[in-house]
Amino acid sequence: MSRIEVRAEDVLTLAAALGLLAVLGTKSLSTIRLSEGNYWDFAFILLPVALLVLGASIRYAFRPAGAPGVLEVSTRTGGILRDWSPFLVFLMLYESFRLNTWNVVSKVDKDPMLLRWDRALFGETPSVFFDSGIRDWLTQAMTIAYFLHLILPPLIGLVWYRRDLRVFRQFLLTVLVAGIIGSEGYIVVPAIGPGSAFPSLYRHTLRGATYENVTGLIDTARAFRDVFPSLHVAISSIVLWFAWRRSRWFGAVVLPLIVANWVSTMYLRYHYMVDVIAGWATAALAIAIALFILRIEDAVRARVRASPV
Repeated sequence: MSRIEVRAEDVLTLAAALGLLAVLGTKSLSTIRLSEGNYWDFAFILLPVALLVLGASIRYAFRPAGAPGVLEVSTRTGGILRDWSPFLVFLMLYESFRLNTWNVVSKVDKDPMLLRWDRALFGETPSVFFDSGIRDWLTQAMTIAYFLHLILPPLIGLVWYRRDLRVFRQFLLTVLVAGIIGSEGYIVVPAIGPGSAFPSLYRHTLRGATYENVTGLIDTARAFRDVFPSLHVAISSIVLWFAWRRSRWFGAVVLPLIVANWVSTMYLRYHYMVDVIAGWATAALAIAIALFILRIEDAVRARVRASPV
């Protein structure tokens, strides 16, 4: 067998890239850039990678005399970059929806339809219910909770990377699958969210230094139409699932942060309730699909090993 083994996430990555190429075209995809607006999205993923590479470099610097050196640290660094690459692919999938080409592909926003669904199911979209309870201190807290979507996924990834590479791969594969499902949702149901689509529904203004600074930073990196399903909710739900797998106490610590994250998506008027429900469904489906894909990979590898050379 080749020393460089093809992984399930490699095949999925290639399929996702080809799908984007088919819809947008190579010229549009080539315009994705690591700009000031989306820098922090990538920075939070690259931070644990940088820490792991730093650890390998420190071990190399203080290795015993005569121990293997450059080759070992180079191999370890290459392995780290390969292991974490699905996170970067997920971000590229999301950032592709910042391209103006989507204005042609998905010309009509579906916000009126999503609002009708919320009203049919709940009487009104929940962000309107929150409007009467708007308080500056609560807005700041919800802003911090919303920001957790940049911090918690790489944190959980780092926890599992140090403990169990198999579960770590399942986590990142699940994130990638969720990103693909979310991308399809953005194409079929393009929408901009209740706060932008229906500002007249609200009587109170969201304000505060934390709110303005953090949401201003996040909004510069957000895709134009990233509402249904809520990948914010989907990814945080995946984080909760894998935190709970780590240990019950760890899951209990993460749970209130995740719940606050879910609530913040509606309090800050980014999402309809049906987006949140779709986000939960996306997470459950992604977890099941990722596990199924890894089982197929195991079966293929077992067959290859059993085959005569």
